[in-house]
Amino acid sequence: MAKVDGNMLNIVGRLKKAGLSFYERGGKVIVRSAQSHQPRRMSRKQFALRQRMTHNNALWRTLDKTEKTFFEGGSSPCHRFRSINTDCPAVYLTKYMRLNNCSLLLPNMVLSDGPLQPINYQLGDVDGQPALLTDMTPRDAKKGELLLYVLEQRVYPQQVGPELFQLGIYVETLTPADFVTVPSTLLTPYKSPSGTLALLGERFADPMLGFGIVRVKEGHASPQRVVTNCTYYKQYTTEEALQAAAQSYGGLTEKDEFLRPKIK
Repeated sequence: MAKVDGNMLNIVGRLKKAGLSFYERGGKVIVRSAQSHQPRRMSRKQFALRQRMTHNNALWRTLDKTEKTFFEGGSSPCHRFRSINTDCPAVYLTKYMRLNNCSLLLPNMVLSDGPLQPINYQLGDVDGQPALLTDMTPRDAKKGELLLYVLEQRVYPQQVGPELFQLGIYVETLTPADFVTVPSTLLTPYKSPSGTLALLGERFADPMLGFGIVRVKEGHASPQRVVTNCTYYKQYTTEEALQAAAQSYGGLTEKDEFLRPKIK
């Protein structure tokens, strides 16, 4: 190995930082690029995992803007959010959509995670009026602070190219006066003599909205998920959507193992 002086070591360091590598051949130092310019391709499973992680990051950024995030456990609220939202539907978005910060309203998205008793709720109606039915009694509504999370799927048609879309989230503080008392619903395993509570309003019939109620008390929260009738996301869960998204990133490297015969 030939000796090099201090100045040469500095040059080598700068070359490495610039993405260049060097080697000796025939008494000469050869410099070449250390970076590959081939498309970054992944297997189907790797791509699906990457898509899920990227979309969960986008959802977290939107939720975090509300400044009402309650996730206990894990190394951080963000890490906890991503780890427990792995059972949401996988969606496949192209590179163009990612660069434009597209995100989707997903059913069962986790809104909060904590040790308080969860609130059960579902979309329905009361005497023909759209409603968010809960299993809370009037007494339950006074136990801590109640926050209503409203999630909106926003769609922006484009004159050229595919339409863009983003998820918006805002939070309202509820009071007992916001609820109406209705006969006990099937949400409860028992019939409450005092009835259970519901929120009424036309927005609960909006197919582009989702909802969740989170109880907060002394810095802790109840574990809650989104309920929604929105199906806009489904067009991005198909095989066609997966292939379009993969092609925008350079394509997949291989088919799934179950599609290829195993050779012993």
